[in-house]
Amino acid sequence: MSVVVAGCKINLGLRITGVRDDGYHELDSLFWPLSRPCDRLHIRETDGNGLVLHCEAPGIDPQNNTLSKAYAALAQRVPQLPGVDVTLRKGIPSGAGLGGGSSDAAALLRWLNERLATPLSEEALAEVALRVGADTPFFLKNTPCRVRGIGEIIEPCMPQELLGRQLVLVCPEIHASTPQAYADYDAAMAGAKTAFGQNSLTNLNSKANGTSLSGVWTAMDLHNDLEAVVFSRHPQLAEIKANLLRLGAEAVAMSGSGSSIVALFAREAHLESQAAAAMLQGENRRVYAHVL
Repeated sequence: MSVVVAGCKINLGLRITGVRDDGYHELDSLFWPLSRPCDRLHIRETDGNGLVLHCEAPGIDPQNNTLSKAYAALAQRVPQLPGVDVTLRKGIPSGAGLGGGSSDAAALLRWLNERLATPLSEEALAEVALRVGADTPFFLKNTPCRVRGIGEIIEPCMPQELLGRQLVLVCPEIHASTPQAYADYDAAMAGAKTAFGQNSLTNLNSKANGTSLSGVWTAMDLHNDLEAVVFSRHPQLAEIKANLLRLGAEAVAMSGSGSSIVALFAREAHLESQAAAAMLQGENRRVYAHVL
């Protein structure tokens, strides 16, 4: 029996730069891995075929999930893949924009690949991962990366300006639907008759209140193109953002398609970030404090 820990990711800025013919949105974002919250996979190799999944978390179909998709994608590439029995212990909330399902899939792919007589190369395994989900290849690297396209363009990026900053991650018990967020965004763009890509990460002039680190982190800001439409459906998230700014955060934004909220504090603001985390901790949300 192996126990594999699968961490999560946050988006430090997210721009939608286009839509492909197949309906997938192209993004430009900085993905940053975090160790908490995390999932745990208890994996046991079996004498049978295929994957058997056990999970008590609601909303997960044992027959159709990112783990079963990851196993099937690798099995198409690798003949005679060993059978596995997996018990998934969820710690990463779903519908939070933290990539929990993608992280689980990447963890399983890595575990299986390490046990192959001839493991796939990093590039080949990333191709398999992309068939599971757009975020899955990133979790194979598990280091800060600029991610573009639909997740297939991954460039390791370690911005020194962010290292050592205090980070507070707020995870409310709100499930934000990713398809709904993109549909709402498309509708808003169509109504505004605005061209995709005009707000790409190369535009350094966005100074929206509470989303940029002006004069410090100039490679990008924390603006998230999906934030406005998700906040309109879940106004509680806007309230969390306002509270974090009031408590001293220098920049606050939603991660991914929500519902988690990320706040960056100054390096020396340890007490302020800890106080903010304590004040926002509650029955209906989980809060995590990190140092980048």
